[in-house]
Amino acid sequence: MLERCPPARPRVLLTTEGTYPYEIGGVSSWCDLLVRSLPELEWQVLPIVAPHDRPPRYAVPPHARVLPPIEIWSDRRPARGRRGDLRDLPAALVRGLLRWDGSPSAVVDAWLRCRRDPRGVRRAFRSRAGWDAYRGALAEVLAERVPEAGTPPLLDLVEAAELYQTLYWIARTAAVPTPDVEVLHATAAGWSAIPAAVHRALHGTPLVLTEHGVFLRESYLAAARGGASPGRRFAATRLARGLTRTAYACADVVAPVTSANAHWETGLGLDPDKVRVITNGLLQAPAPTPPPGTGRIVSVGRIDPLKDVHTMLRAAAATLQLVPAAHFAHYGPVTPGEETYGRSCELLHEQLGLGSRFRFMGATTDPAGVVRGADVVLLTSISEGLPMALLEAMGEARPIVATSVGGVPEVVRGCGIVVPPADERALALALASLLRNPERAARLGRQGHARLARRFDQADCVDRYRDLLRDAAAGRLRAPAPPRELPVAA
Repeated sequence: MLERCPPARPRVLLTTEGTYPYEIGGVSSWCDLLVRSLPELEWQVLPIVAPHDRPPRYAVPPHARVLPPIEIWSDRRPARGRRGDLRDLPAALVRGLLRWDGSPSAVVDAWLRCRRDPRGVRRAFRSRAGWDAYRGALAEVLAERVPEAGTPPLLDLVEAAELYQTLYWIARTAAVPTPDVEVLHATAAGWSAIPAAVHRALHGTPLVLTEHGVFLRESYLAAARGGASPGRRFAATRLARGLTRTAYACADVVAPVTSANAHWETGLGLDPDKVRVITNGLLQAPAPTPPPGTGRIVSVGRIDPLKDVHTMLRAAAATLQLVPAAHFAHYGPVTPGEETYGRSCELLHEQLGLGSRFRFMGATTDPAGVVRGADVVLLTSISEGLPMALLEAMGEARPIVATSVGGVPEVVRGCGIVVPPADERALALALASLLRNPERAARLGRQGHARLARRFDQADCVDRYRDLLRDAAAGRLRAPAPPRELPVAA
Protein backbone atom coordinates (compact mmCIF):
# COMPACT_ATOMS: atom_id res chain seq x y z
CA MET A 1 0.00 0.00 0.00
CA LEU A 2 1.43 3.34 -1.06
CA GLU A 3 1.10 6.27 1.29
CA ARG A 4 -0.05 9.37 -0.50
CA CYS A 5 0.57 12.97 0.40
CA PRO A 6 -2.74 14.47 1.56
CA PRO A 7 -3.69 17.98 0.44
CA ALA A 8 -3.04 20.84 2.84
CA ARG A 9 -6.70 20.75 3.84
CA PRO A 10 -8.14 17.30 3.16
CA ARG A 11 -11.81 17.32 2.24
CA VAL A 12 -14.16 15.23 4.39
CA LEU A 13 -17.72 14.33 3.41
CA LEU A 14 -19.76 14.00 6.62
CA THR A 15 -23.05 12.21 5.98
CA THR A 16 -25.76 12.59 8.63
CA GLU A 17 -29.23 11.14 9.12
CA GLY A 18 -31.94 13.28 10.70
CA THR A 19 -29.44 15.06 12.94
CA TYR A 20 -26.79 17.71 12.21
CA PRO A 21 -27.25 20.52 11.31
CA TYR A 22 -31.07 20.51 11.46
CA GLU A 23 -31.80 18.89 14.83
CA ILE A 24 -30.56 19.38 18.39
CA GLY A 25 -29.26 16.26 20.14
CA GLY A 26 -26.24 14.26 21.23
CA VAL A 27 -25.17 13.17 17.74
CA SER A 28 -25.64 16.70 16.41
CA SER A 29 -23.55 18.22 19.20
CA TRP A 30 -20.85 15.64 18.50
CA CYS A 31 -20.88 16.57 14.78
CA ASP A 32 -20.70 20.27 15.65
CA LEU A 33 -17.78 19.65 18.01
CA LEU A 34 -15.86 17.66 15.39
CA VAL A 35 -16.43 20.14 12.57
CA ARG A 36 -15.55 23.18 14.68
CA SER A 37 -12.53 21.58 16.34
CA LEU A 38 -10.84 20.43 13.13
CA PRO A 39 -10.44 23.56 10.93
CA GLU A 40 -7.48 21.94 9.19
CA LEU A 41 -10.06 19.79 7.37
CA GLU A 42 -12.51 21.06 4.76
CA TRP A 43 -15.90 19.70 5.79
CA GLN A 44 -18.78 19.05 3.45
CA VAL A 45 -21.94 18.01 5.27
CA LEU A 46 -24.54 15.93 3.41
CA PRO A 47 -27.71 15.60 5.53
CA ILE A 48 -30.40 12.99 4.87
CA VAL A 49 -33.73 14.32 6.14
CA ALA A 50 -37.48 14.12 5.76
CA PRO A 51 -38.80 17.18 3.89
CA HIS A 52 -39.27 20.19 6.15
CA ASP A 53 -39.02 23.95 6.07
CA ARG A 54 -36.96 24.37 9.24
CA PRO A 55 -33.67 26.28 9.04
CA PRO A 56 -30.48 24.63 10.33
CA ARG A 57 -30.14 24.66 14.12
CA TYR A 58 -26.34 24.85 13.86
CA ALA A 59 -24.35 27.49 11.95
CA VAL A 60 -21.38 25.80 10.32
CA PRO A 61 -17.93 27.46 10.54
CA PRO A 62 -16.16 28.97 7.48
CA HIS A 63 -14.18 25.79 6.77
CA ALA A 64 -17.45 23.81 6.32
CA ARG A 65 -20.45 23.94 4.05
CA VAL A 66 -23.79 22.19 4.07
CA LEU A 67 -24.74 20.51 0.80
CA PRO A 68 -28.35 20.38 -0.40
CA PRO A 69 -29.95 17.67 1.73
CA ILE A 70 -31.17 14.33 0.44
CA GLU A 71 -34.89 14.52 1.13
CA ILE A 72 -36.49 11.16 1.82
CA TRP A 73 -40.17 10.94 0.85
CA SER A 74 -39.97 14.13 -1.26
CA ASP A 75 -41.24 14.47 -4.84
CA ARG A 76 -38.03 15.96 -6.20
CA ARG A 77 -36.97 14.23 -9.39
CA PRO A 78 -33.36 13.61 -10.48
CA ALA A 79 -32.24 16.21 -12.98
CA ARG A 80 -29.78 14.19 -15.00
CA GLY A 81 -28.54 10.72 -15.80
CA ARG A 82 -28.55 8.33 -18.70
CA ARG A 83 -31.59 6.32 -19.69
CA GLY A 84 -31.05 2.64 -18.99
CA ASP A 85 -32.97 -0.45 -17.98
CA LEU A 86 -33.06 -1.03 -14.22
CA ARG A 87 -36.22 -3.12 -14.07
CA ASP A 88 -34.45 -5.80 -12.04
CA LEU A 89 -33.28 -3.22 -9.45
CA PRO A 90 -36.14 -3.70 -6.93
CA ALA A 91 -35.57 -7.46 -6.94
CA ALA A 92 -31.80 -7.03 -6.54
CA LEU A 93 -32.30 -4.80 -3.49
CA VAL A 94 -34.74 -7.26 -1.91
CA ARG A 95 -32.32 -10.15 -2.32
CA GLY A 96 -29.29 -8.15 -1.15
CA LEU A 97 -30.87 -6.37 1.81
CA LEU A 98 -33.59 -8.73 3.08
CA ARG A 99 -32.20 -12.22 2.53
CA TRP A 100 -30.64 -13.59 5.71
CA ASP A 101 -27.41 -14.27 3.81
CA GLY A 102 -27.78 -11.24 1.54
CA SER A 103 -24.66 -10.10 -0.26
CA PRO A 104 -23.22 -6.65 0.68
CA SER A 105 -21.28 -6.58 -2.58
CA ALA A 106 -24.48 -7.21 -4.55
CA VAL A 107 -26.15 -4.34 -2.69
CA VAL A 108 -23.29 -1.99 -3.54
CA ASP A 109 -23.41 -3.11 -7.17
CA ALA A 110 -27.12 -2.23 -7.25
CA TRP A 111 -26.44 1.15 -5.64
CA LEU A 112 -23.74 1.85 -8.23
CA ARG A 113 -26.28 1.31 -10.98
CA CYS A 114 -28.54 3.85 -9.25
CA ARG A 115 -25.74 6.43 -9.14
CA ARG A 116 -24.91 5.89 -12.81
CA ASP A 117 -28.52 6.06 -13.94
CA PRO A 118 -30.53 8.15 -11.45
CA ARG A 119 -33.47 8.66 -13.81
CA GLY A 120 -33.69 4.93 -14.34
CA VAL A 121 -34.47 4.41 -10.65
CA ARG A 122 -37.85 6.10 -10.88
CA ARG A 123 -38.73 4.30 -14.11
CA ALA A 124 -37.74 0.94 -12.65
CA PHE A 125 -39.89 1.30 -9.55
CA ARG A 126 -42.85 2.63 -11.56
CA SER A 127 -42.76 -0.20 -14.07
CA ARG A 128 -44.92 -3.32 -13.97
CA ALA A 129 -41.81 -5.39 -14.68
CA GLY A 130 -40.05 -3.88 -11.65
CA TRP A 131 -43.04 -4.62 -9.39
CA ASP A 132 -43.39 -8.17 -10.67
CA ALA A 133 -39.68 -8.87 -10.19
CA TYR A 134 -39.90 -7.40 -6.69
CA ARG A 135 -42.82 -9.66 -5.77
CA GLY A 136 -40.94 -12.71 -6.98
CA ALA A 137 -37.83 -11.82 -4.98
CA LEU A 138 -39.89 -11.03 -1.88
CA ALA A 139 -41.59 -14.42 -2.14
CA GLU A 140 -38.13 -16.04 -2.15
CA VAL A 141 -37.18 -14.17 1.03
CA LEU A 142 -40.42 -15.05 2.79
CA ALA A 143 -39.92 -18.71 1.88
CA GLU A 144 -36.53 -18.83 3.64
CA ARG A 145 -36.29 -21.13 6.62
CA VAL A 146 -33.26 -20.17 8.70
CA PRO A 147 -33.38 -21.61 12.25
CA GLU A 148 -31.79 -18.59 13.94
CA ALA A 149 -34.00 -16.16 12.03
CA GLY A 150 -37.42 -17.68 12.67
CA THR A 151 -40.19 -18.04 10.12
CA PRO A 152 -40.88 -14.82 8.17
CA PRO A 153 -44.48 -13.60 8.38
CA LEU A 154 -46.59 -13.08 5.30
CA LEU A 155 -46.88 -9.47 4.13
CA ASP A 156 -50.21 -8.16 2.97
CA LEU A 157 -50.45 -5.95 -0.10
CA VAL A 158 -50.19 -2.70 1.86
CA GLU A 159 -47.09 -3.89 3.76
CA ALA A 160 -45.48 -5.10 0.53
CA ALA A 161 -46.18 -1.74 -1.12
CA GLU A 162 -44.71 0.15 1.85
CA LEU A 163 -41.54 -1.92 1.66
CA TYR A 164 -41.37 -1.31 -2.10
CA GLN A 165 -41.60 2.43 -1.49
CA THR A 166 -38.85 2.28 1.15
CA LEU A 167 -36.56 0.40 -1.24
CA TYR A 168 -37.27 3.11 -3.81
CA TRP A 169 -36.03 5.76 -1.42
CA ILE A 170 -32.96 3.72 -0.58
CA ALA A 171 -32.25 3.59 -4.32
CA ARG A 172 -32.91 7.33 -4.66
CA THR A 173 -30.48 8.01 -1.81
CA ALA A 174 -27.81 5.93 -3.54
CA ALA A 175 -28.38 7.86 -6.77
CA VAL A 176 -27.54 11.31 -5.35
CA PRO A 177 -24.09 12.49 -6.54
CA THR A 178 -21.38 13.21 -3.99
CA PRO A 179 -18.49 15.72 -4.26
CA ASP A 180 -14.81 14.89 -4.66
CA VAL A 181 -13.29 14.33 -1.21
CA GLU A 182 -10.33 12.57 0.39
CA VAL A 183 -12.28 10.98 3.29
CA LEU A 184 -15.85 9.78 3.85
CA HIS A 185 -17.29 9.91 7.38
CA ALA A 186 -20.73 8.37 7.96
CA THR A 187 -22.45 8.98 11.30
CA ALA A 188 -24.56 5.80 11.40
CA ALA A 189 -24.71 2.37 9.81
CA GLY A 190 -28.12 3.14 8.29
CA TRP A 191 -29.16 5.61 5.62
CA SER A 192 -26.18 7.93 6.08
CA ALA A 193 -23.83 5.13 5.02
CA ILE A 194 -25.54 4.68 1.63
CA PRO A 195 -24.04 7.63 -0.34
CA ALA A 196 -20.69 7.06 1.36
CA ALA A 197 -20.62 3.38 0.36
CA VAL A 198 -21.38 4.26 -3.27
CA HIS A 199 -18.68 6.95 -3.34
CA ARG A 200 -16.14 4.52 -1.89
CA ALA A 201 -16.98 1.90 -4.50
CA LEU A 202 -16.60 4.45 -7.30
CA HIS A 203 -13.41 6.17 -6.18
CA GLY A 204 -11.71 4.00 -3.54
CA THR A 205 -12.07 6.82 -1.00
CA PRO A 206 -11.57 5.55 2.58
CA LEU A 207 -14.73 5.36 4.67
CA VAL A 208 -14.87 5.96 8.44
CA LEU A 209 -18.09 4.97 10.21
CA THR A 210 -18.94 6.26 13.69
CA GLU A 211 -21.72 4.51 15.59
CA HIS A 212 -23.15 6.35 18.60
CA GLY A 213 -25.85 3.81 19.20
CA VAL A 214 -25.84 0.50 17.35
CA PHE A 215 -28.18 1.14 14.41
CA LEU A 216 -29.40 -2.46 14.16
CA ARG A 217 -29.98 -2.87 17.89
CA GLU A 218 -32.00 0.34 17.99
CA SER A 219 -34.02 -0.83 14.99
CA TYR A 220 -34.81 -4.10 16.77
CA LEU A 221 -35.90 -2.23 19.89
CA ALA A 222 -38.03 0.24 17.94
CA ALA A 223 -39.76 -2.59 16.08
CA ALA A 224 -40.38 -4.59 19.24
CA ARG A 225 -41.89 -1.65 21.13
CA GLY A 226 -43.62 0.18 18.30
CA GLY A 227 -46.81 -1.88 18.05
CA ALA A 228 -46.43 -2.46 14.30
CA SER A 229 -47.78 -5.54 12.54
CA PRO A 230 -45.53 -8.62 12.18
CA GLY A 231 -45.05 -7.83 8.48
CA ARG A 232 -43.92 -4.27 9.16
CA ARG A 233 -41.60 -5.40 11.95
CA PHE A 234 -40.05 -7.99 9.66
CA ALA A 235 -39.51 -5.48 6.86
CA ALA A 236 -38.03 -2.84 9.16
CA THR A 237 -35.61 -5.15 10.97
CA ARG A 238 -34.46 -7.06 7.88
CA LEU A 239 -33.81 -3.77 6.07
CA ALA A 240 -31.88 -2.44 9.06
CA ARG A 241 -29.84 -5.64 9.18
CA GLY A 242 -29.08 -5.47 5.47
CA LEU A 243 -28.06 -1.82 5.63
CA THR A 244 -25.88 -2.49 8.68
CA ARG A 245 -24.08 -5.46 7.14
CA THR A 246 -23.43 -3.45 3.97
CA ALA A 247 -22.10 -0.47 5.94
CA TYR A 248 -19.77 -2.69 7.99
CA ALA A 249 -18.50 -4.42 4.87
CA CYS A 250 -17.73 -1.11 3.13
CA ALA A 251 -16.16 0.74 6.07
CA ASP A 252 -12.39 0.87 6.41
CA VAL A 253 -12.69 1.83 10.08
CA VAL A 254 -15.66 1.61 12.43
CA ALA A 255 -15.27 3.95 15.40
CA PRO A 256 -17.90 3.19 18.06
CA VAL A 257 -18.15 5.63 20.96
CA THR A 258 -18.01 2.83 23.53
CA SER A 259 -16.63 -0.67 23.79
CA ALA A 260 -20.18 -1.91 24.45
CA ASN A 261 -21.03 -0.98 20.86
CA ALA A 262 -17.93 -2.77 19.61
CA HIS A 263 -19.14 -6.05 21.16
CA TRP A 264 -22.40 -5.73 19.23
CA GLU A 265 -20.64 -4.82 15.99
CA THR A 266 -18.20 -7.72 16.03
CA GLY A 267 -21.05 -10.02 17.02
CA LEU A 268 -22.79 -8.94 13.81
CA GLY A 269 -19.80 -10.05 11.76
CA LEU A 270 -17.65 -6.91 11.68
CA ASP A 271 -13.91 -7.60 11.37
CA PRO A 272 -12.44 -6.73 14.81
CA ASP A 273 -9.38 -5.27 13.08
CA LYS A 274 -11.60 -2.50 11.70
CA VAL A 275 -12.72 -1.32 15.15
CA ARG A 276 -11.23 1.75 16.85
CA VAL A 277 -13.19 2.80 19.94
CA ILE A 278 -13.15 6.59 20.38
CA THR A 279 -15.15 7.65 23.42
CA ASN A 280 -16.94 10.97 23.52
CA GLY A 281 -15.44 13.71 25.63
CA LEU A 282 -16.31 16.99 27.29
CA LEU A 283 -14.30 20.05 28.23
CA GLN A 284 -13.31 19.88 31.85
CA ALA A 285 -15.65 22.19 33.73
CA PRO A 286 -14.37 24.69 36.29
CA ALA A 287 -14.89 24.06 39.97
CA PRO A 288 -18.51 22.91 40.24
CA THR A 289 -21.19 24.77 42.11
CA PRO A 290 -23.06 23.10 44.98
CA PRO A 291 -26.37 21.45 44.04
CA PRO A 292 -29.46 23.52 44.80
CA GLY A 293 -30.80 21.10 47.41
CA THR A 294 -34.38 21.54 46.24
CA GLY A 295 -35.11 17.96 45.19
CA ARG A 296 -34.87 18.85 41.51
CA ILE A 297 -34.35 15.91 39.12
CA VAL A 298 -33.36 16.81 35.55
CA SER A 299 -33.28 14.71 32.40
CA VAL A 300 -31.98 15.85 29.01
CA GLY A 301 -32.76 14.05 25.76
CA ARG A 302 -35.15 13.72 22.86
CA ILE A 303 -38.71 12.61 23.51
CA ASP A 304 -38.37 9.30 21.69
CA PRO A 305 -39.29 5.66 22.34
CA LEU A 306 -35.59 4.80 22.73
CA LYS A 307 -35.38 7.28 25.62
CA ASP A 308 -38.33 5.47 27.27
CA VAL A 309 -40.04 8.59 28.55
CA HIS A 310 -43.01 6.43 29.61
CA THR A 311 -40.83 4.68 32.19
CA MET A 312 -39.42 8.05 33.21
CA LEU A 313 -42.92 9.33 33.94
CA ARG A 314 -43.88 6.22 35.90
CA ALA A 315 -40.62 6.39 37.84
CA ALA A 316 -41.39 10.02 38.66
CA ALA A 317 -44.79 9.06 40.03
CA ALA A 318 -43.21 6.32 42.17
CA THR A 319 -40.49 8.68 43.40
CA LEU A 320 -43.05 11.27 44.47
CA GLN A 321 -44.69 8.66 46.69
CA LEU A 322 -41.34 8.25 48.47
CA VAL A 323 -40.15 11.89 48.36
CA PRO A 324 -43.20 14.16 47.94
CA ALA A 325 -41.03 17.30 47.71
CA ALA A 326 -39.19 16.06 44.59
CA HIS A 327 -39.87 17.66 41.23
CA PHE A 328 -38.80 16.76 37.70
CA ALA A 329 -37.83 18.74 34.59
CA HIS A 330 -37.24 17.14 31.21
CA TYR A 331 -35.38 19.09 28.52
CA GLY A 332 -35.55 17.97 24.92
CA PRO A 333 -37.73 18.16 21.81
CA VAL A 334 -39.89 15.45 20.32
CA THR A 335 -37.96 13.52 17.68
CA PRO A 336 -39.28 14.41 14.19
CA GLY A 337 -41.61 11.62 13.13
CA GLU A 338 -42.35 10.63 16.75
CA GLU A 339 -45.13 13.14 17.34
CA THR A 340 -47.55 10.33 18.21
CA TYR A 341 -45.16 9.14 20.92
CA GLY A 342 -44.84 12.71 22.18
CA ARG A 343 -48.62 12.95 22.53
CA SER A 344 -48.68 9.60 24.34
CA CYS A 345 -46.19 11.00 26.87
CA GLU A 346 -48.44 14.00 27.48
CA LEU A 347 -51.42 11.70 27.94
CA LEU A 348 -49.55 9.46 30.40
CA HIS A 349 -48.38 12.56 32.29
CA GLU A 350 -52.04 13.55 32.68
CA GLN A 351 -53.16 10.04 33.65
CA LEU A 352 -50.51 9.85 36.37
CA GLY A 353 -51.59 13.21 37.77
CA LEU A 354 -48.05 14.59 37.80
CA GLY A 355 -49.09 18.18 37.11
CA SER A 356 -46.33 20.73 37.68
CA ARG A 357 -44.20 18.20 39.57
CA PHE A 358 -42.99 16.90 36.19
CA ARG A 359 -42.55 19.54 33.53
CA PHE A 360 -41.64 19.15 29.85
CA MET A 361 -39.35 22.12 29.24
CA GLY A 362 -38.70 21.76 25.50
CA ALA A 363 -35.32 22.02 23.77
CA THR A 364 -32.36 23.68 25.45
CA THR A 365 -29.22 25.23 24.04
CA ASP A 366 -27.54 25.17 27.46
CA PRO A 367 -27.46 21.56 28.70
CA ALA A 368 -24.70 22.32 31.19
CA GLY A 369 -26.78 25.12 32.66
CA VAL A 370 -29.91 23.02 33.12
CA VAL A 371 -27.86 20.19 34.66
CA ARG A 372 -26.26 22.70 37.02
CA GLY A 373 -29.71 23.39 38.42
CA ALA A 374 -30.28 19.73 39.31
CA ASP A 375 -29.72 17.69 42.42
CA VAL A 376 -29.78 14.44 40.42
CA VAL A 377 -29.58 13.73 36.68
CA LEU A 378 -31.82 10.97 35.32
CA LEU A 379 -31.57 8.85 32.16
CA THR A 380 -34.09 6.08 31.38
CA SER A 381 -33.06 4.99 27.85
CA ILE A 382 -33.43 1.47 26.52
CA SER A 383 -30.54 2.03 24.08
CA GLU A 384 -27.55 4.38 24.21
CA GLY A 385 -24.02 4.75 23.01
CA LEU A 386 -22.17 7.14 25.30
CA PRO A 387 -24.69 9.83 26.28
CA MET A 388 -23.45 13.41 26.34
CA ALA A 389 -26.06 14.20 29.01
CA LEU A 390 -24.18 11.99 31.46
CA LEU A 391 -20.89 13.71 30.68
CA GLU A 392 -22.62 17.05 31.27
CA ALA A 393 -23.77 15.76 34.66
CA MET A 394 -20.23 14.70 35.54
CA GLY A 395 -18.91 18.08 34.43
CA GLU A 396 -21.25 19.77 36.90
CA ALA A 397 -20.55 17.19 39.65
CA ARG A 398 -24.13 15.96 39.74
CA PRO A 399 -24.90 12.33 40.68
CA ILE A 400 -26.57 10.15 38.07
CA VAL A 401 -29.35 7.59 38.05
CA ALA A 402 -29.41 5.73 34.73
CA THR A 403 -30.40 2.51 33.03
CA SER A 404 -27.76 -0.11 32.29
CA VAL A 405 -27.66 0.10 28.48
CA GLY A 406 -24.88 0.62 25.94
CA GLY A 407 -21.91 2.50 27.34
CA VAL A 408 -23.79 3.83 30.38
CA PRO A 409 -22.23 1.46 32.97
CA GLU A 410 -18.78 2.35 31.59
CA VAL A 411 -19.53 6.04 32.14
CA VAL A 412 -21.40 5.97 35.43
CA ARG A 413 -19.02 3.67 37.32
CA GLY A 414 -18.38 5.28 40.71
CA CYS A 415 -20.46 8.41 40.10
CA GLY A 416 -24.06 7.23 40.14
CA ILE A 417 -26.52 4.36 40.34
CA VAL A 418 -27.29 2.04 37.42
CA VAL A 419 -30.49 -0.02 37.28
CA PRO A 420 -32.06 -2.35 34.69
CA PRO A 421 -33.92 -0.68 31.81
CA ALA A 422 -37.71 -0.23 32.09
CA ASP A 423 -37.58 -0.83 35.86
CA GLU A 424 -39.55 2.13 37.21
CA ARG A 425 -39.44 0.89 40.80
CA ALA A 426 -35.64 0.54 40.82
CA LEU A 427 -35.31 4.00 39.29
CA ALA A 428 -37.55 5.48 41.97
CA LEU A 429 -35.67 3.79 44.82
CA ALA A 430 -32.34 5.03 43.42
CA LEU A 431 -33.62 8.60 43.06
CA ALA A 432 -35.13 8.58 46.54
CA SER A 433 -31.93 7.23 48.09
CA LEU A 434 -29.89 10.11 46.65
CA LEU A 435 -32.42 12.80 47.54
CA ARG A 436 -32.59 11.47 51.12
CA ASN A 437 -28.81 11.24 51.46
CA PRO A 438 -27.32 14.46 50.06
CA GLU A 439 -23.86 13.65 51.43
CA ARG A 440 -23.72 10.46 49.36
CA ALA A 441 -25.10 12.31 46.34
CA ALA A 442 -22.43 15.00 46.68
CA ARG A 443 -19.67 12.39 46.97
CA LEU A 444 -20.82 10.63 43.82
CA GLY A 445 -20.97 13.97 42.02
CA ARG A 446 -17.39 14.83 43.01
CA GLN A 447 -16.21 11.41 41.87
CA GLY A 448 -17.92 11.94 38.53
CA HIS A 449 -16.24 15.32 38.09
CA ALA A 450 -12.83 13.72 38.68
CA ARG A 451 -13.64 10.76 36.42
CA LEU A 452 -14.58 13.06 33.54
CA ALA A 453 -11.09 14.56 33.54
CA ARG A 454 -9.44 11.14 33.66
CA ARG A 455 -11.51 9.20 31.14
CA PHE A 456 -13.63 11.45 28.93
CA ASP A 457 -11.51 14.40 27.91
CA GLN A 458 -12.77 16.36 24.91
CA ALA A 459 -9.30 17.26 23.65
CA ASP A 460 -8.30 13.58 23.57
CA CYS A 461 -11.49 12.69 21.66
CA VAL A 462 -10.83 15.38 19.05
CA ASP A 463 -7.15 14.46 18.74
CA ARG A 464 -8.01 10.83 18.06
CA TYR A 465 -10.42 11.79 15.30
CA ARG A 466 -7.85 14.20 13.88
CA ASP A 467 -5.29 11.40 13.68
CA LEU A 468 -7.81 8.94 12.21
CA LEU A 469 -9.09 11.29 9.50
CA ARG A 470 -5.62 12.48 8.52
CA ASP A 471 -4.42 8.86 8.35
CA ALA A 472 -7.36 8.13 6.08
CA ALA A 473 -6.58 11.13 3.84
CA ALA A 474 -2.93 10.08 3.62
CA GLY A 475 -3.79 6.49 2.67
CA ARG A 476 -2.47 5.05 5.91
CA LEU A 477 -5.56 2.91 6.48
CA ARG A 478 -5.86 -0.51 4.91
CA ALA A 479 -6.02 -0.36 1.12
CA PRO A 480 -9.59 0.11 -0.21
CA ALA A 481 -11.09 -3.12 -1.45
CA PRO A 482 -14.52 -4.28 -2.57
CA PRO A 483 -16.85 -5.09 0.34
CA ARG A 484 -16.21 -8.63 1.46
CA GLU A 485 -19.03 -10.94 2.39
CA LEU A 486 -19.71 -10.82 6.11
CA PRO A 487 -20.38 -13.92 8.15
CA VAL A 488 -24.09 -14.47 8.56
CA ALA A 489 -24.91 -13.28 12.10
CA ALA A 490 -28.12 -12.54 13.96
